[in-house]
Amino acid sequence: MKVDDTLWQKLLELKNKTITKNILGWAFNGKSFSEIYSIVNLNTNYTAILLKSNSELSENTNLSSYRRIKIPFEGLLFFVYTNISSELLAVLQNYWPLSVLCHLNTNLPYIFIHSATSLDGYLATTSGSSQWIGNDENLIHAHRLRALFDSVLVGGKTVLNDKPSLNVRHVKGDNPKRLILSNKCKNLSSLKKIANCKTYLLRDLEYSYDDYTNHFDKIISFKGKSKKDKILDLLQKCKDENITSILIEGGGTTLSTFIETKFAKTIQFHISPMLFGSGIKAVKLPAVNLVNETHKLKNMYVTQIGNSFMITAGLV
Repeated sequence: MKVDDTLWQKLLELKNKTITKNILGWAFNGKSFSEIYSIVNLNTNYTAILLKSNSELSENTNLSSYRRIKIPFEGLLFFVYTNISSELLAVLQNYWPLSVLCHLNTNLPYIFIHSATSLDGYLATTSGSSQWIGNDENLIHAHRLRALFDSVLVGGKTVLNDKPSLNVRHVKGDNPKRLILSNKCKNLSSLKKIANCKTYLLRDLEYSYDDYTNHFDKIISFKGKSKKDKILDLLQKCKDENITSILIEGGGTTLSTFIETKFAKTIQFHISPMLFGSGIKAVKLPAVNLVNETHKLKNMYVTQIGNSFMITAGLV
């Protein structure tokens, strides 16, 4: 999925732009993005329009030249001009909503899960090997996601096994804050320190931790009677740190926790053309007896990415 350098720079600028509260949405004219403050503006033939879902569209609003495109981003509606190319549509569909998530002013950070898995649903072999399930195109895509999010979150085991940098290297953009969710791991020194990149340890209050090495910029302790209460408390404290969006990259336990507690809003799985047969499952949830008790997906779409494809969907 190729992205024009000029368009990518415009997406980054939109993420960092100061926007007033009375904005109804954003428009793209093929070259740049602009804010929409009046429904009257929608009668212009833009290339694409992204609206807040609570925007009131009057009966006289002319959207006949547009078609609505599925996006699993809660709080946003996406319309494109009928003759838009498939290549540009894929770029706007996958990145534009992410560049404005920080402007929605929600009570909790927006949670987006991205992970590369085998065709049969594993993110690592039984030995923990996972590099590289995704292809080169997905690596670049993952770094674009990091550049568009306030923060990136992984579990302690991912730090120990993969020794990730969790920064932006393959595209232009700022490094996200790094969030490490770990209760029992004591040695996280394999996480490299990066200049101008804040790192937070997220830890259950029941597990005390003294950072004698000053490896973390801050330790956020959370509490609660249930798993859901604990994650809610954690996310509220992240919002207090001005973290409005969180990209979760792994591992399996971390992904599953945010799906099980229903705080994850969007999931995106890069499906690689390989079969493991066994290994570490990307998602492992409590068993259900009936099909209607499962976690439902909505507004799903598929994006070709190199020799693989991505499934993106919202969680009900």
